Amino acid sequence: MSESQTIAIQSEFDVFMARMQVRKLSRAMGFDITSQARIALATSSLARALGLGDTNHGQVIIDRLGEEECPGVRVICTMNDGGEIDLTSQTFADTRWLVDDLIVEKLPPDGLQVTVIKWMA
Repeated sequence: MSESQTIAIQSEFDVFMARMQVRKLSRAMGFDITSQARIALATSSLARALGLGDTNHGQVIIDRLGEEECPGVRVICTMNDGGEIDLTSQTFADTRWLVDDLIVEKLPPDGLQVTVIKWMA
């Protein structure tokens, strides 16, 4: 896998593929099985919370972060369609405990981007 991979999300199958690619990268980087599961679950949970593959289209970007001494995986879920999303959603709170960093940003005009990062312990 290259340094960054972008997956266009237009269906539930695309969400599944993004989850699998995140898990594949985290496994290749040496994350333990629990961390692999957490970042993969965070990816699919956020994609579903944003309605990606269902009512909204967007993308998932998967990146490898850091150097050998502090590697991490970053997943950026972007919703382009401007659908209605509850930013106080329990999904965001539940996802927060799965990862080390969670950043929610509104994009002009009506988009939303959620970034999660899991660092290797």
